[in-house]
Amino acid sequence: MNPFSRSLIPMLLVACGAVSARADDKADVLAANTQVEQAFSKLDVKAIEATWAQDGSVSVIHPASKVPIAGWEAVQKSYADHPVRYKDFSVVMDNPQIAVNGNIAWVVGVEKVYAHRANGDVLDISALATNIFEKRSDKWLLVHHHASRMP
Repeated sequence: MNPFSRSLIPMLLVACGAVSARADDKADVLAANTQVEQAFSKLDVKAIEATWAQDGSVSVIHPASKVPIAGWEAVQKSYADHPVRYKDFSVVMDNPQIAVNGNIAWVVGVEKVYAHRANGDVLDISALATNIFEKRSDKWLLVHHHASRMP
C-alpha cells in the first residue's frame, strides 16, 4: 500500500462514520438528555430553551400532538405555557439507549411523565420517546423530540 492510500483510508472511515465517536460523547449526550428532563421537571422555560438548537430545523411531536411542530418559534411556543398548565411536572427516561454518529446522537427510551395540571387533573403516562441531538460548538443540543403514549 502506498503512503497516500494509508493516509486516505482513515479520512474515508471518518467521513463515512465508520470510526466511533469520542469515548465521552455518549456520556455527554446522556448529560444533555438529563438536562432536558430536569428543565421540564422544573417547569423552567429558559432552561428548556437552552437545551434546544434554536433554528428552523428543529421539531417536536408531543404525546397530544395532532401534527408535527416544526421550526424554533413553533417549538418554543409549544413549551411556553407549561408553567401555566402544570403545578408540577416530572419526566424521567428509563434506561435511555444512546447512539452517536459524528455530530448527531439519538436517545430512545420510555419516558415516565407525572404531573398535576393547574385544573387539578393528574397526568400519569408512559411514552415511547426519541430525542435527537446535534453537536454544535461543542454542545449537544436537542433538534427533535418525539413522545408517543404507550398503548
